[in-house]
Amino acid sequence: MQFSWTKFTVIGYLFFSIFFNVMADENITAKNAKSWTMTGRVQIQHVYDSDLDSDAAKTNNGFRMRRVRLQTKAKMNQWVSGKLQFEVRDNKPTLKDAEGKIKLFGEGYFRFGQFKVPVWREEFKRSSGKLLLVERSEAAGFLEEAMLSGRQIGVEVGGEIGENVDFAVNYSNGSGAGNREDGRTKNDAINNGKMIVARLDGKVGKSLKIGVSAVSNSLGSKVGTVDNTGTVSTIAPDFGLYLKDAGLDIEGGAAFGKLSKDFLESVDDVNFLVFDVTGRWHKKLEKASESFGGMDAVSLAAGFSRIDPNSDVDNDEESFFRFGPEFYFGKRARIQVNGEIGIPSADGVDNTFKVRSQLTLNL
Repeated sequence: MQFSWTKFTVIGYLFFSIFFNVMADENITAKNAKSWTMTGRVQIQHVYDSDLDSDAAKTNNGFRMRRVRLQTKAKMNQWVSGKLQFEVRDNKPTLKDAEGKIKLFGEGYFRFGQFKVPVWREEFKRSSGKLLLVERSEAAGFLEEAMLSGRQIGVEVGGEIGENVDFAVNYSNGSGAGNREDGRTKNDAINNGKMIVARLDGKVGKSLKIGVSAVSNSLGSKVGTVDNTGTVSTIAPDFGLYLKDAGLDIEGGAAFGKLSKDFLESVDDVNFLVFDVTGRWHKKLEKASESFGGMDAVSLAAGFSRIDPNSDVDNDEESFFRFGPEFYFGKRARIQVNGEIGIPSADGVDNTFKVRSQLTLNL
């Protein structure tokens, strides 16, 4: 059996994390931290794809372990803190977050390590255990695939401007999670260029939050006489409307971006546009249902996304509509069921339909 240092590391991390928590009752504390907290997440997902026949080469329905996560946060002192998060997905362990944070000038901070850059509210503001729908939108996925969001390795500074505005500036490799750029072999993502993100967040009254991110990432590489270095960039405004009395949450955003012709090695730059709006109505029951596992709340959620990967090409757009109910069993457990319809604009291309169901337990 092939030895895996990654699996060994994760198993060791789990063992020692559990050990420290069990021994906490004996007043044993970690040596280098003032305090430790641990959280976890278990998500099992079932997908049914109506476009695959039962005799097709691929399965059309089944279960998977969508996420199994363990996260530890440590507070070293009143200025310094850190976080570690590992995930095992389909028996493949990976490092998700590994970061340190130092407080500056009261409400400011300096952050370093691997974490999500501040782009797209749904992507970096919402954890996977609190998504309005089962999965993040296709718009969020498009930005991550274009290397304009997601987890990166780098540094970030941020803070407050007055009482209602926050800012963040991030500088990173821009090559994705786990990808080093210190003497590595070059490719389109790993190169000498870097990614820069700037974001402003504002509060308008008690219910509305708005934000905008600006991103520029250097992709492609120059090796000898071969050079396809260029930039991908976007301006991405977003909003969140939270009407507590009505039990209604609405979040949305758009991204207007460009892929450099130098990177694509094409005649012209490629402009793209993506947007998404998602809402959820939440209703707390008068009392928990003893017959149904303590179910105490229900929700209905729906979202619409549209992807236009090239504004100069007709009929390459695709729309996505997702909808379905949620059932809550306290604040830490819920069941979500989503119907997902994909609607291509191209002539002769059929719509797609999936049913995605997920059980989430936030430990």
